[in-house]
Amino acid sequence: MEQLKNKKILVTGGAGFIGFHLCKKLLGFAPNLTIYDNLSSGKLENIKDLPKAKFVKGDILNLKKLCATEKADLIFHLAAQVVVPYSMENPAEDFETNARGTLNVLEKARKDDARVVFASSAAVYGNPTKFPTPEDYGFNPFSCYGLSKVVGEQYCKMYMNQYGLDITILRFANVYGSRCHGVIHDFLDKLQKNPLKLEIIGTGLQSRDFVHVSDVVDAIILAAARENAIGQTFNLGFGKTTKIIDLAKMILKILNLSDKTVVTTTNVSWQGDIDTIWFDISRAQKELQWHPRVRLEDNLREIIRERNML
Repeated sequence: MEQLKNKKILVTGGAGFIGFHLCKKLLGFAPNLTIYDNLSSGKLENIKDLPKAKFVKGDILNLKKLCATEKADLIFHLAAQVVVPYSMENPAEDFETNARGTLNVLEKARKDDARVVFASSAAVYGNPTKFPTPEDYGFNPFSCYGLSKVVGEQYCKMYMNQYGLDITILRFANVYGSRCHGVIHDFLDKLQKNPLKLEIIGTGLQSRDFVHVSDVVDAIILAAARENAIGQTFNLGFGKTTKIIDLAKMILKILNLSDKTVVTTTNVSWQGDIDTIWFDISRAQKELQWHPRVRLEDNLREIIRERNML
């Protein structure tokens, strides 16, 4: 992306799953990149695999240290507490990281006059009744995590309106891929330990919009490069929904375990769990000229092969 080539870029949460893949892509054409991460969930091995990036170990709650980092032209704000059950058990900590942390990043952006791309979540919709769900559906968070992301979005809008910052909000569906945690890797972990039994938390009828990290990274970069993305909010998903029980069946089929593994469900999920995520992605397709390419069915085999399970 020629528009970002000479920008001074800061990525909060750059040692995390999405952050790593974003930084790896950015370093291909934008060498002036700084990762800011406290490594609470991000991994040092991700930093080591990005040797061309500058790394600052710091917390977004430390406003003084954050503002003291090199002046940025563009900030990708990915640092967050993203575990829904944890947010329900520790709502104050979740609020601090996701709401106050975002406020601090916006203060850094205001100081530097930097453009911001903010990573939000499907959790802001809660349990929607309209599918596929469009960006203008409205907020109805079902978890403390979702609520803290709403607060982050509202701060972004306030800073756009009151301070004239250029900000784009991206709502992620279920992002998956290499170096990821989540239901796919949870299933694979369980099957590595015992290939004859797979337990699904909840009913298995929960449904998710799975989008590959490479597609998400492409959209994040487009959102930072395009002028028409400023002030806008975009859903980033595949535009399709998959039941968790069907995901399990896909994985078992690839592993040739369909007739061997007993699948059970707990029928009880965690607090804050959402029934269905299914995004309307037409706005991103139209405004960003973005089209997700990687199909879940095609990529599962690659993920399983990476884990040496085939």
